[in-house]
Amino acid sequence: MSRLGDTLVTLGGARPDVIGRAPGQRQRYLSMGLVLIATAVVSAAAASFALLMALTAPPWVAVGVGIAWGLVILAIDRMLVVGMPRQPRPSANVWLALPRVALALVIGVVVATPLTLQVFEREIAAETEVMALEAKQAFEEELANDPRYAEIDALAASVAAQRALISDGGRDALAADPDYAAAQAATAAAQAAYDEANRVWLAELDGTEGTGIIGDGPITQSKKLDRDGKLAALDAAKAAEADAKAQAEARISAGAAEAVAQAEQTLAADEQRLDRLTAARDVEQARYEAAAEQGDGMLARLDALWRIGERNGLLGFAHLMIALLFVCIELMPVLTKTLQNLMAPTAYDEVAQLTDDAIVASERERADERLRAARDEAAPRLDVAEYRAGLRRESGRRVAEAFVARAEEAELAAIDEWGEQRAPFIATRAVREWERDLDGAPVEPSSA
Repeated sequence: MSRLGDTLVTLGGARPDVIGRAPGQRQRYLSMGLVLIATAVVSAAAASFALLMALTAPPWVAVGVGIAWGLVILAIDRMLVVGMPRQPRPSANVWLALPRVALALVIGVVVATPLTLQVFEREIAAETEVMALEAKQAFEEELANDPRYAEIDALAASVAAQRALISDGGRDALAADPDYAAAQAATAAAQAAYDEANRVWLAELDGTEGTGIIGDGPITQSKKLDRDGKLAALDAAKAAEADAKAQAEARISAGAAEAVAQAEQTLAADEQRLDRLTAARDVEQARYEAAAEQGDGMLARLDALWRIGERNGLLGFAHLMIALLFVCIELMPVLTKTLQNLMAPTAYDEVAQLTDDAIVASERERADERLRAARDEAAPRLDVAEYRAGLRRESGRRVAEAFVARAEEAELAAIDEWGEQRAPFIATRAVREWERDLDGAPVEPSSA
């Protein structure tokens, strides 16, 4: 038998003092030890994956913590297995196993979760990217519709306009003047009318339109007169536009200083409010981006796996089966031990019971022997103590009797002495009382 095999047998819950006398059960406990090692390895792998996913720990840290976690799970599983001795009644075995099965189930779920996430790593990674994009779009929409930042665009446009006004010296755009704009429109209309009249005159002159007769006839002269009238109207419109422009420039120059002062005052307040709102929005944006960078942890992966399962029934079923597989691996030692306790006692169980009974009987005999030896050793001292106690009781009785006798004698002597001292006084008082009674007594009549 190898030392490794003996270690695994002991790890599986076998007692070295019993398994040697029941070698047929060695393979069973060897298998139990291997199962415990397997659950510890699975737990160590799960812990390493969990640290890598949730905390993005360095690989060497994840492996070290995973090994420590595997040893903890090994100790817990062995405690659950060893702490389930066979009970005389099947119901007692079941009640003894229930809390251990529940604890093993909890451990199994904890162990199975990181491993299941690792199995579906590709699908989960794709789904987490989709979730991140959805969350980003939702955040941007929420930020855009947030009433706290609704005036940022208007403030930015106002600040830009005020800066442009200040840089231009307070001179508004000439096209913004309504009189000048109306004069420009009139000039454009006169220009269009002249162009049309000139085209009609030329077409009549070369015979392409109108009468179709080439030459300068009466109709051509009338067309020319109409064109000349339109030209005069165009010149008048241009002159009116020039006057409107001059008047608009004069008005703009007159109000430039006041416009610049008002724009500078408004610009300072608008810039301050715009900076405050922009900074608050940037803080929220930075906070969201920081949270989004940490959005690939274990909880986010679980959420992604759940969404995939809801959308794809086959993938959800595969997820459930793989999770149950790892849970069953963790439950295997406790369930195996429970089933063994419900079966007929094996040779190992009987040898263990006989060994325990022999040990208990031997210890009882030793305890009885130690008790008898202690009694024998204490008997002489007990006799001497009892003899001394008897002597003390007899001495106390005699002392008490002597004390009572002496006290009685003293009390009688005191009474005699008191009687001798008080007797004359008592006799005198008695005579006086007798005389007083005689003096006050009535005389009885004599009989005839």
